[in-house]
Amino acid sequence: MPGKSIHVVRLEGLQWVVEARDGADARQFFPNRTEAIAAATAKAQEEKADLIIHTRDGRIGRRKTFSNDSRNIKR
Repeated sequence: MPGKSIHVVRLEGLQWVVEARDGADARQFFPNRTEAIAAATAKAQEEKADLIIHTRDGRIGRRKTFSNDSRNIKR
């Protein structure tokens, strides 16, 4: 079973959002990408989850894992 992942995505015409893949956590909204990434990084570290940062067009831009896995993917 895959581990938890925290995503940073942009809602078209709106703000940047931090959300968990499983949807269990409420979305957090941020006025800019930098603040969203900082909050998502802290959350991923705390929850030992994967951090997935999407580009403005929705594609995966970067991925980093904070889980106990030895894999650490950067794009």
